[in-house]
Amino acid sequence: MFNNKKELTTPTTSAVKNAAPSLLSSDLVINGNLESDGDMQVDGTIEGDIKSKQLTISASAVVRGSVEAESVVIAGNVTGQIKARHVTLNKSAKVIADVIQERLTIEPGAFFEGNCRHFPGEEEAAPRRIEQRPPAKTNGTGTTSKSSKTEEIAASDAA
Repeated sequence: MFNNKKELTTPTTSAVKNAAPSLLSSDLVINGNLESDGDMQVDGTIEGDIKSKQLTISASAVVRGSVEAESVVIAGNVTGQIKARHVTLNKSAKVIADVIQERLTIEPGAFFEGNCRHFPGEEEAAPRRIEQRPPAKTNGTGTTSKSSKTEEIAASDAA
C-alpha cells in the first residue's frame, strides 16, 4: 500500500494522438526552433524552423524559417522552405518559399512566390529496374532486318 518506489510513466503513443494541438497565440514571438510529434497551430511570430505532424499557420501568423510536416494549412505569412505531403494555401496566405510536396492546393487569392517540387514517394524513391532487351537479329550481312527493327520500335513504344 505505501510503497516507497515511485513508478515513472511516460506518455504512450495513444496519449500523444489524443492530445490537443499546441497553440501558439498571436501575441507570442519565438526566436528558435519548434518540434512536436503532434499537431500545432501558430497564430504568432516564429523566427526559426518548425517540425510537426500537422501544422496550421493562421492568418495572423508570421513564420520565417523552414517548415516540415505531414500536412500544412497556411493562411498567414511564410518565408523559407516548406516540406510536406499535403500543402494548402488559403486565400489569405502569403508564401515566399520553396515548396516540396506531394499534393498542393492553392485557393484563389493566395500569394505564392517560389519553386515547387514534387515530394518523392516511396515508389519513386526506389531505383527503377532497367529491362534488358535481347540483341537485334541480323540477316547475316551485319545489318538489322526490317522485322527486327519493327519489333524494336514496338518494344520501345511499349516501355
